Parts: sequence; C-alpha cells; structure tokens
Amino acid sequence: MSLANSPKIYSFFQLLATSPRPNRRYQTQSGTFTTKRPVRLKVKWIKYKKQGWCRLRTLNLDNVATNGVFIIWKPNSKNNVIRVGQGNIARNLQTLRNDPNVSHFGDDLLVTWASMQKRFRDGAERYLYEQYSPASGERINCASLVYLNLPGKS
Repeated sequence: MSLANSPKIYSFFQLLATSPRPNRRYQTQSGTFTTKRPVRLKVKWIKYKKQGWCRLRTLNLDNVATNGVFIIWKPNSKNNVIRVGQGNIARNLQTLRNDPNVSHFGDDLLVTWASMQKRFRDGAERYLYEQYSPASGERINCASLVYLNLPGKS
C-alpha cells in the first residue's frame, strides 16, 4: 500500500469540525416541530411613564411612526387579549379602532407595541398568538417562532 492510497488520519478536532451537526428539536405549544434553533428577542414594550399602558381609544397615533408587533387587551378580564398583530402600528391601530370586532369589547381597551424588523414579525406574531389565544384575528401557522419577552415581564 502506497502513501497515496492509504487512508488519511484525521485528528479528533478535524473530524468534529467536518462532521454534520445534529439539529435540535423544539416543541411549540401547538405541537409543531422546528429543527432550527429558535430566535429569542428582548424587546421594549411601549407604555406611558406615569400613566401605564396606552388606551386604544385615546392614544395619539400621530406620534407613532414605527413598525412592529402589537397587543390589544381588555384589563381585568379572564381571557383578556383581544387581538395581536403586526405591521405599521399607527395605521393598524387606527383601523382596529373602527373595527366592530374589536370595538364591541368596550372603550377601555389597552394597547402596547414593540418595534421590530420585518423578518421577525411573522414569527413574533405567531408566538404572541400562541401565548395569548386572542379573541379575534387570524393565526399565522407557517412562520418559525420568534420568542419574545412578554409585556409586563422581564
């Protein structure tokens, strides 16, 4: 056997660097699996400094110029999340103010939102939907989950 035809001897570290890495599996609340490592974001949920959470009816949307995800909920209610969504915050909240499916829950609805890059929004909205099971709105099933810190929690 010549040296040209002999098998190469690799060190442990060379084998480790070239071998395929096993994908971890994560289970979501809905039971679906993903083989990608989940994205985790720490976001800042918007609220007034002194007054607390923003009221949907009285919020001045002229000063809101961001894109991201939002949550609308009714305070002091058992299943209190009404809607989660994403996109242009000011435009979507203005539309939802006039939406009968949202307005019939009352005038005391609260809202918060977090700025976020477009590539994370579908997954973040899906995560919020799975966490809160809102009373209205459509569910996104095809996006990979993006885990977020929830409002009021670190």
